[in-house]
Amino acid sequence: MKLEDLKGHRVVMFGAGREGQAVAEVVKRLLPDLEFVMTDDKPETMPRLEDAIAQSDANTIVIKSPGIPPSHPALLEFRERGVTFTTSTNLFFAERKGKGKLIGVTGTKGKSTTASLIAHVLKTAGMPVELVGNIGDAAINHVDAPDETIFVVELSSYHLMDLDVAPDIAVVTNLLEEHMDYHGSVEAYHEAKMRIVTLQSASDVLVADEEDSALQSWIKKSAVRHLSFAQATDALLDQLAIKGGHNRNNARAVVALARDLNVSDEVIAKAFQTFEPLPHRLQEIGPVNGILFVDDSISTIPEATLAAIDLYADRLGSIILGGQDRGYNFDALAERLKPLNIKVFVMPGGDRLQEALAKAVVPFTPITELKEAVEASFKTLKHGQVCLLSPGSPSYGQFKNFEHRAEVFKQAIDSCASP
Repeated sequence: MKLEDLKGHRVVMFGAGREGQAVAEVVKRLLPDLEFVMTDDKPETMPRLEDAIAQSDANTIVIKSPGIPPSHPALLEFRERGVTFTTSTNLFFAERKGKGKLIGVTGTKGKSTTASLIAHVLKTAGMPVELVGNIGDAAINHVDAPDETIFVVELSSYHLMDLDVAPDIAVVTNLLEEHMDYHGSVEAYHEAKMRIVTLQSASDVLVADEEDSALQSWIKKSAVRHLSFAQATDALLDQLAIKGGHNRNNARAVVALARDLNVSDEVIAKAFQTFEPLPHRLQEIGPVNGILFVDDSISTIPEATLAAIDLYADRLGSIILGGQDRGYNFDALAERLKPLNIKVFVMPGGDRLQEALAKAVVPFTPITELKEAVEASFKTLKHGQVCLLSPGSPSYGQFKNFEHRAEVFKQAIDSCASP
């Protein structure tokens, strides 16, 4: 469905967040005569979806925000009644397919860094690139960009579960366990993620790690041209300015894609050297009073925390874990911490994590505020050691989001540091 297909219909936007507001702006700019209603679950500020559709006939099209879970009662009811649903991602992809290039990037972890690195490499090569989606500006805002524009679109499972149009190039970093509260099961989450692959046609391209056990079956089932992670040389990967084995793996995907777009290794190396880490992803603060604080607040699953521990294991003095309980298995994380003999702090909500630590006989200290862990780290860590915020859990509950968690962490460092 394209924007043109909305004409003659009553269009209801369900969800007034960032993407909902972007859709409203695009409609105002490109379809000013369209009958358009913004709805949300906050009836004190605008109509509810139920009210908006009750006032209309069967000629309604609903644009669903990605943040609205599939189990929402209003969605279930109106899908049963045959109301047409679409998303801003589908509208954008349908409009842009066949123009320039659409590069969709997803994965449980690493998608933001990979998408940003792809965009940086292509910009370094002088290509007309826009980075949009989950990481940047809403894609729909750029629907009428020049035809030659290459779009790198970061896509979460929330975007992908309703996807109808595949990108020209799909990049999948990995496939782990996340967002069960939204999708209902690991299987449903994986199915949502892999729509980026299952929707592809023979003329499309897939960049995916054939060594990732969860991705192997999807790669085998896909009839598209597959670009292997394995073609990147160590000499090229050694040019990467950001740290960590997981980032080297992300860079392998970038090398495969860039070479396929005729970008030389010299340009790739230059881009790797000048790429800066994204905020809250192994972002080093300090040293402050001799202690290096590392903000890895983006770590929302145990596997991400394990990667961070591997990077700093020889200098690690303390780690801050915990947050919203989404049912993750923390046994491997607890076993990894067991031999390290470091200070382990657990934030509220980490009951399942605490159980895993206790089972592995890993001493830990429950905390109610980040400041407690920062203050204790200043007092007990030796010069040159690392205090790592890598929670392995979502931030919601105590914090608005992972950015807010990182902000509180930095404020605690500032307030606890010696003058």
